[in-house]
Amino acid sequence: MENRTSTQRKIPQQERSREMVAKIIATAVKMLKKTDPQQITTNAIAARAGVSKGSVYQYFANKEELIHAAIEQLAAEQAPLIEDMLRSVTMEQPQEAMQASIDILIDFTIANRKLIRYVADRPDYARTLENASGLNATLLALTTLHMAHYRDQYRHELSPRALAWLFFNMAVATTTRYIESDDPIQLDELRSGLKFASAGLLAAGRQ
Repeated sequence: MENRTSTQRKIPQQERSREMVAKIIATAVKMLKKTDPQQITTNAIAARAGVSKGSVYQYFANKEELIHAAIEQLAAEQAPLIEDMLRSVTMEQPQEAMQASIDILIDFTIANRKLIRYVADRPDYARTLENASGLNATLLALTTLHMAHYRDQYRHELSPRALAWLFFNMAVATTTRYIESDDPIQLDELRSGLKFASAGLLAAGRQ
């Protein structure tokens, strides 16, 4: 089977070549976790991977293609970890589940703020992130499952799917906007504010 990302210019045919490409991408992934993507260079990736710059350009036309491939791999690696954390609180009582989910989403976003901000400015990368991880669809499904299970504790005017969509997008969009705006309020205020807002989805008397 071909070992090729959606952005590779050339398919590595030999085992040695496949291992080299995997090493290059893995090195880029490690750098993305610690370094602002804007500051990463092809030369730096090649040096850390222990390969020549020419070897990198043999399989990737430019830095953007390599970063794109690294983001794709990083998304595939991290998605199961986030999914497991959110799955662990899916069947908690509504208020506890929503608050725990908000903390998980905020912690992940803050820990990856430079990368998320970089991706937010590049629609193609955002699509790659979603396609590689499938995370949005999975989290929406988990949230819908939770809200259907505790249907009587949420507002009856909204369906479980509507409740899940509103909660998920409120938490994700607000947290993403927070880092794009360079922390306009205190982080604790962001946490508390989202938890107060999510309580509005609960049935009267449950807030």
